[in-house]
Amino acid sequence: MHTTILRAFASRALVRKGPALFRAAGPVRLQSTYKMPATGINAAYDEALKVIETYGKQKSAEAEATAALLKNAQEAEADADEISRLKKEWFDLSVEAKINDGEVLWNADQGNYDLSQPVYQYLKECAWRGRPLEILMQRLLQMFVLPDMLDPRDVGTPEVQLNIGASGNSVIEPGAIIDPASARDPLEIELVTLREDSRLHTLVMLDLDEPCEEQQSFREQFHWIVTNIAFSKNQVKADLSTGSVLLPYIPPHPAHGSPAHRYVVVAFEQGNDGQSRFDNADVSRDMVMRDFIATHDLRIVGISFFRSSWDESVDDIYRDVLKQAPPRFGNPIKPRTDVGPDGRKINSYANY
Repeated sequence: MHTTILRAFASRALVRKGPALFRAAGPVRLQSTYKMPATGINAAYDEALKVIETYGKQKSAEAEATAALLKNAQEAEADADEISRLKKEWFDLSVEAKINDGEVLWNADQGNYDLSQPVYQYLKECAWRGRPLEILMQRLLQMFVLPDMLDPRDVGTPEVQLNIGASGNSVIEPGAIIDPASARDPLEIELVTLREDSRLHTLVMLDLDEPCEEQQSFREQFHWIVTNIAFSKNQVKADLSTGSVLLPYIPPHPAHGSPAHRYVVVAFEQGNDGQSRFDNADVSRDMVMRDFIATHDLRIVGISFFRSSWDESVDDIYRDVLKQAPPRFGNPIKPRTDVGPDGRKINSYANY
């Protein structure tokens, strides 16, 4: 039964508009707006509720028994494989106990996830692994973020959902075009990891399309590096005040005459499964991402990006933030061969 209900939930999740960002620093626990449908009207519906309730109680009892076995195994310092098996069994049973609950499915469909509960962790993962991940990967490849930044084979499939927001707005969809002024302040970051333990991460923002006059081409420019930010299922919003800033944030500033810039935000898990600190490093804004990753033992777990083009606010960013004159780029002016020194058009047949 739960397969049918979950399929219906997943189909609705695919068409739902982008969620609002950053409701809470920890797991989302919003007040439910679910209203129990009236009973006593349809006998079949009433009977179905009884079946769901009985099944849920049965699985809850099995989950409690497995939790007791897990506790005993941990106290006895049992084999790691056995503890992992019991943890998975407890998680699966806890999901089965609640997966058919109408209120749970309603809350998930409304984007109201309490990530302290296994069933919401499971539904959140299902929602992310569906259409949103497909769209992200499609746009990363179609807009050549990969391989311009990294080899797609090295990146693989992101493990967790990385959401970015600017000026308190909702989630910026991957590849969306935003006004540079809306990202003048540091971005808001949400990394929806479902891990029990807290792990340290590094956040990087990179411009892939910074004009390079020397090479008459484009190069990478690092806009932001913050290390030692802890994420877990209980801490999904980035608390930037706890991190170590290696490169201060500079806003998007696509120069006049350059094409739309791609600004990539990447979340890396730090070494030793996120337990190693990353405090000091020789970094610059002109580094290459490939070298940065290889040097500092970082592993990509989340990625997203947006695009931005020049408007008048960019000149203010150059003057006020970067303290330099706004550059101007464009194709060089080619002398016209069909116009004479007097400014008149030359007769194409003059020599015939």
